[in-house]
Amino acid sequence: MFKKFPLIFLCVLLFYTRFVGLDWGLPYPMHPDERNMAVAVQQLTCKGLGPIAYLQPLTECLNPHFFAYGQFPIYLAYFGILIFHFLQGIKAPPGFIEATMALRTISALASVANAFVLFRIIEFSILDFQFSNKSHSKNSKNKKLNENWLLKIGSFLVLIFSPYFIQFSHFGTTESLLMLFYSFIIYECIKLIQNKNLNTNYYLLATISGIAIATKVSSVLFLAVPVVFIGIKTGLRSLTVLFTLSRFILLTMLVSIIFSPHNIISLEEFAGSMNYESAVAIGSYVAFYTKQFVNAPPLIFQLTKIFPFVLGWPQFILSVLGLLVLSWRDKRINVLRFAFIVFFLPNAFVFAKWTRFMTPIFPILSLFTILTLCKLLKVFQNKFSIINDQFSIIYRKLKIERWRCIENWKLKIDHSIVFILITIVILPGIAYLSIYQTPDVRFRASKWIYKYISPGSKILSETANVIDIPIPPPNYHPPIANYQIVSFDFYNLDQNPTLPPQLNQFVKTADYIFIPSRRIFANHPKLQYPLLNKYYQDLYSGGLGYEKVAEFTSYPKISLFGKTILELPDEGAEETWSVFDHPVIRIYKKVSNSKLQITNDKQITNNKIQNPQLDFSNYQTTNYQLQTTNYHLLIADTPQKWEKGLMYVQNREDIGGYDGMIFMFPDSKKRSFWNKNTFIDLDIYWMNDDKIAGTTMLPSIEKSKDTIITTSSSEVNAVIEIIQ
Repeated sequence: MFKKFPLIFLCVLLFYTRFVGLDWGLPYPMHPDERNMAVAVQQLTCKGLGPIAYLQPLTECLNPHFFAYGQFPIYLAYFGILIFHFLQGIKAPPGFIEATMALRTISALASVANAFVLFRIIEFSILDFQFSNKSHSKNSKNKKLNENWLLKIGSFLVLIFSPYFIQFSHFGTTESLLMLFYSFIIYECIKLIQNKNLNTNYYLLATISGIAIATKVSSVLFLAVPVVFIGIKTGLRSLTVLFTLSRFILLTMLVSIIFSPHNIISLEEFAGSMNYESAVAIGSYVAFYTKQFVNAPPLIFQLTKIFPFVLGWPQFILSVLGLLVLSWRDKRINVLRFAFIVFFLPNAFVFAKWTRFMTPIFPILSLFTILTLCKLLKVFQNKFSIINDQFSIIYRKLKIERWRCIENWKLKIDHSIVFILITIVILPGIAYLSIYQTPDVRFRASKWIYKYISPGSKILSETANVIDIPIPPPNYHPPIANYQIVSFDFYNLDQNPTLPPQLNQFVKTADYIFIPSRRIFANHPKLQYPLLNKYYQDLYSGGLGYEKVAEFTSYPKISLFGKTILELPDEGAEETWSVFDHPVIRIYKKVSNSKLQITNDKQITNNKIQNPQLDFSNYQTTNYQLQTTNYHLLIADTPQKWEKGLMYVQNREDIGGYDGMIFMFPDSKKRSFWNKNTFIDLDIYWMNDDKIAGTTMLPSIEKSKDTIITTSSSEVNAVIEIIQ
């Protein structure tokens, strides 16, 4: 059992980590999902309690008109605000700050509750079997209680200082609730496999599962855990299983409809939203904010870009170790394994690999961390017990009573090992608190901008960030700046031929360039986006005539007396881990070097870019006679080479002095070519079995200004492009 003081201290620490800096970023909408949910809370209304003449249609009463998530958290925040307004005598509708704080408070409280649920799992299924001791002496029992007490404190500290718990308790989104519900389902299933009475867990499981689905529809995956273990509990008898599971699923669906009714009432809106969200998730529609996932390898992406950051490297390593090597015979551990795998694998292989898609299983990994720590301590104890026994025999033979000192020494070693391991594991979480203990990085950057950048300055920034800087921090009155800010569409720089000349002009006229986050420069592969990557490469190297004058970070860190002791840069994580609450902001200033600027203007305008697209070293070549002229041609005979074509080529020298390229296809059909990223005029010969089926002149994109698509008039199995 806990002693009172440590229990109180740990509870205070838990609440502090979940609520410190809960108003971060306000009054600005720093998190897009949180903003959408807050707006949904604000627009809830229902006149059903008034006179019958004023009744709203059922489809409008408490309709959030937002279905990316379920209504349960939105209603919870809305009615919480109404109760607060009633108690305070306030008659105004919910404001944005109120709605945001209500949602964040729900997340923080859910995170607090989750810590206690997980601790019950630890008490119920971990500590009671980790220290089995055959000796029943008073000393051995006291020792076991002491060890359990120490491990309970250590376990609770791991839960308190897990980085993911700290972050998601500060986001007014659904993640904290979903983690709580999944943890509770796992806890009930562990109890279920040890409890002979199914009904003690049955209805509670259905209720929690239904509320989880009412929070987010994708939580239907949670059902796999109770369905499997209810099936096992009923003995896998076909009729009994069918009846029990049918009743369970029906009750779950009923609860989900009660707490998220507009999924049925406003079915058309709900279905439309789900179609969009599904298209984004599976990648059939690649939105600008999902480009980081193009060609992202499943499993590897999560193991390198998500888990090490949300857990911290020490916890990540220990959790993976526990997942793989801990006992495969213990049912309780296997419940954890199954709950992890059944949720991890489906989400690992979807196109959109956001951190939030993995949140329900983060607490499971923390449990495996704690299990592994317990196992390691037991290994250390066994090693020291052997040494202790050997010394005790020697001392007793010599009739020396100092063997008792060795027992005390061993106990101190055990405690020291626990202390060191726990400290290492919780350091990333302690560091993560600094993000909410200091002013928002965008506020700090904005103050610098107002102070050091002259009013009226021309600024080139990036579009589609969470919020554009500078923004006046709370209780700060900036001077009248009148900055001329251009939020440029870098996302389509390589696709839209009108954008490179515009970028050239903005680079030429701007005084400063802002990079508000990593959302663009870190998310676009070089092969697919050579222009975009060349722009950032030149900017960073000084090739555009700009130099970095300021960089603002809010990396997780531990400081003492104003000096940073430990800093954990995490900009390399999946972008949503950092861009909402602690992006890295970079500011570049134009240097007085007009010659350098003119040189680079020509580079951008003419698109003379050294990039992998101009590497034709692995192409075979051929001599081909067209009419009376013999041409030396590169051969494009694979889909990759067909797609690459002669894009970005500006003259014959770029392709080693050859005259052009022949595209050889395995079948005959009508073919279409376009001049996207084509910087030279081309003569196109449509060929069918070495016979010319037609010719077309395809102008460069600079001449046509707009993209031109040309199609063969008949079926062809080869196409020749000759550089004019």
